[in-house]
Amino acid sequence: MAIKHTIIYQSHFELMDILTDQQAGLLIKSIGLFQKDIEPDIKDPLVLGIFMAIKRDFTIQAENYEKKKEANRKNGKLGGRPSNPNNPLGLSITQRNPQNLKDRDKEKERDIDIDKEIDIDKDNSSLPGNAPDFKPILSTKEFDSIFND
Repeated sequence: MAIKHTIIYQSHFELMDILTDQQAGLLIKSIGLFQKDIEPDIKDPLVLGIFMAIKRDFTIQAENYEKKKEANRKNGKLGGRPSNPNNPLGLSITQRNPQNLKDRDKEKERDIDIDKEIDIDKDNSSLPGNAPDFKPILSTKEFDSIFND
């Protein structure tokens, strides 16, 4: 089976970095022969080792591609995705299309303004003279008599 396409990964190039230009050329030509279903005759043991590692990845790629083709073929025989004239895009209808976006934006602006007012009130309450009047419920003597017996 001739492989019509392959992906050369970065890790393959890292393996090729140790080769001389002549060895790298031999490796590339060997890959081309392998793509045409011709087993290359490689004499250099270093090039052969790198070719075998790359060949394994190409074989895995081809197997995965064949599996994907078969799955697509089966799905095609079943008719593919069912058509729905009311929903041609096949999207699930879970959200309504909002008609009152301007009103919602105004409500958000009001909420932000209210939050700002609350923050300003909190900041002012910590200033001296703005604290609410504090009147204790129990005197110190009453407190001590209840909790320190």
